[in-house]
Amino acid sequence: EKYQADCSILFPSLFPDAHSKQGLNAVMDQARYVMRKVNTIGLDVHPTDSAIIVYYEIDASIIGESQQEILGDANASQKVIRIPALSSSSKIPALADQIMQRCSYIRPDQRLQLEQLLLYLQQRNEGRSKDELDREATMARADRHMLTNTASSDVKATLRDIDDYLERLYEDGQQKLIASKYILQLARNPDNLEELACNEALMQALSRIIREEGMQDPELQTNLLTIYYFFSSFSQFHELVSSYKIGIACLRIVDYELKREALWKSDLSKRMKKVNAGKLTQKEYDTFADKIAEMKFKQEQLLYVAFHLLLNLAEHNETEMKMVKKGVVDYLIRMLERHNFEFLILMLTFLKKLSIFGENKDRMAELDIIPKLAVLLPHQHVNLQVVALQLLYNLSFDKRLRARMVEQQSLMTIVSILYHISMEDKHKCLFAGTDVIPVVMRLILTCQDDNVELGPAGLAVNLAMDDKCAALMSDGKGLALLMKRALRTKDPLLLKLIRNLCTHSNSKERLLDFIDPLAQQIQESSNDPDMLVELLGILNSLNIPDFDYLQLVEEYNLLPLLQQLLTPGAAEDDLFLEAVIMVGTVLTDPACAPKVAQCGIASQLVGMLKDKQEDDEIVLQIVFVWNKLLYYASTRAVVLSEPQAVLYLLDLMHDQNDVIRKICSSALDIIAECDESWAAEIRMRQFQVHNAGWLEAVFGQGDEPLPQGDLYLDDDLNGDNFIQYQNLQSMNDIDASREEEGDLFIDDNDYDFGRREPYPSDDFSLEEASGIPHRISSFDDGGLWD
Repeated sequence: EKYQADCSILFPSLFPDAHSKQGLNAVMDQARYVMRKVNTIGLDVHPTDSAIIVYYEIDASIIGESQQEILGDANASQKVIRIPALSSSSKIPALADQIMQRCSYIRPDQRLQLEQLLLYLQQRNEGRSKDELDREATMARADRHMLTNTASSDVKATLRDIDDYLERLYEDGQQKLIASKYILQLARNPDNLEELACNEALMQALSRIIREEGMQDPELQTNLLTIYYFFSSFSQFHELVSSYKIGIACLRIVDYELKREALWKSDLSKRMKKVNAGKLTQKEYDTFADKIAEMKFKQEQLLYVAFHLLLNLAEHNETEMKMVKKGVVDYLIRMLERHNFEFLILMLTFLKKLSIFGENKDRMAELDIIPKLAVLLPHQHVNLQVVALQLLYNLSFDKRLRARMVEQQSLMTIVSILYHISMEDKHKCLFAGTDVIPVVMRLILTCQDDNVELGPAGLAVNLAMDDKCAALMSDGKGLALLMKRALRTKDPLLLKLIRNLCTHSNSKERLLDFIDPLAQQIQESSNDPDMLVELLGILNSLNIPDFDYLQLVEEYNLLPLLQQLLTPGAAEDDLFLEAVIMVGTVLTDPACAPKVAQCGIASQLVGMLKDKQEDDEIVLQIVFVWNKLLYYASTRAVVLSEPQAVLYLLDLMHDQNDVIRKICSSALDIIAECDESWAAEIRMRQFQVHNAGWLEAVFGQGDEPLPQGDLYLDDDLNGDNFIQYQNLQSMNDIDASREEEGDLFIDDNDYDFGRREPYPSDDFSLEEASGIPHRISSFDDGGLWD
């Protein structure tokens, strides 16, 4: 009978009757011995730990008297070989020898693969300290699930064999554990619970083993408690569970396991002292520490089931009060030092339920729960963060605990979580109906340091992009106070917040009184690119109608600074872009156009366009500046004197960006009207771009330059008078007598080769077309159409 327990595990699929004694005896009457063979499948590295995984298959057979196989089965499995001491100084060949000596599953022909995997582990661990590697292993264990199905999926328990399972519970060792797995499998099905509850002998046996024998076998204890846990998931079974005193048993188990944990810590501490004294090797210590870590995880599974069962029973206030008197609050807070996220969520949920009562809240305050919660707030699992925040909310009604939260920087952690939520546009509007914005504004304005905290400032910067949130921030003196603080402390992050607020129309008028201080700060911050980007961005976004930019430019000497920033290599792309936008903003004042032309900025932009041609935003703004210069008679000659500028505009007619093409077309229309030397080529290029699709369909070429030649009739096309176009300069080149041939041609009504209306009627908004935060007023013709 010594093989009976093994057969039910080795041959579950081929021996469906293996869980019954009759089936086992029928086979054992013919069996002589069991043959077991291990086949190694492959090797791999552990995804997170410093370990090698050996995948293998166990072939087991029962051999009869005639040396023939009665039953056979194969089960796949794996073995994890942990290598905690692997570092850059480790000798790979010697380490491979040690592993192969201790693990017989690795074949000799797999040695080369083993060394390659060890080399990969060594390179992966290079540059990381032992604490970091241990932390990774801890986090990997923290992601393991608590309530796992320990029974084999091939083993099917049935209610008709419940008496057999009950008999096994009275046997010793492995039989009792196997019986618990079968009963647990039955308890997982809610349909079986009522019939199991009616079996009084079974329920008494389970509760007796939990009270008397469970402490000796944690796995058996976990299985039995899980059975009662499934009962406790339904309110109608709570009285049954309480009648067998399972709640008190759970508290005793928790207390016993905490004492075991204390002994483990003490043993680890003693072994570490031996390592430091040279009496124990680091490898031996690491092996023992890994063993303790695995035992601790199994302990967490047991504690998880115990606390979950208690939480279910705590549905009744009387039962909950009994648990509190037994010290459940103390146990729960001690559990917050663990790492498994499922385990922590359960502990926090239980504490949240208990925290609504004053005496429990006071006990939590005595045990100093806030620092433990502060550690959990920046957790990577969102569900854990939510439960921790809910518990903090319950505790925040106590004045002492609120003060403790401030000391532990819990508020900053909460703000950091809100910052991540505010990164998505669809979530920004949700903050407008809460108290978050007043709290954030208070944190920013009352900050004692010159630079505000990153958390509140970052959250405010994100929320400032929403209309409703921006209105709340700018309401009253909010925007003015932000500006005064920003100019005083010279905080770029605070200026970025103001810049985002200025993109909304309701905020612009509030900053009119700060234009001069902003310009003065621009001049003083000429060597601080972070400040300049934000200051120029604020001025660019104001878009003040009829503003005297000439006085601002002359008083604060801004053009030389802009000219310096537009010098190749003088500024990063973001600052260069803001400088170009600032030039375009200044050009909305016609009086500034001559000043801009005289300082040579237009010539600088010609060279920079070639360098920045891959950046659509910069190209767009440079072309817009040229467009503005062309509008004014006093500055038009500056652009026309730069042949490269016109050629760039012609090339940009083929740009993929629609907005760039539209501005280029507008600028080229002006050049064609004012300079006959460019008119023919411009109209030719516009014709090609406008009719690219037609040219491609008819002649097999789109916007590429057409070959030289004349218009002629091709008589070879089945006698049809088909007109081939090779080089058309104007509509006059086409014989008017051929117009009756159909809509092969485009007449003057279909295509406008030149503007027929004054340009001011074509009010083009750069912001609406491109989304760039820059407002442009109606174009001033500069006397072009006088």
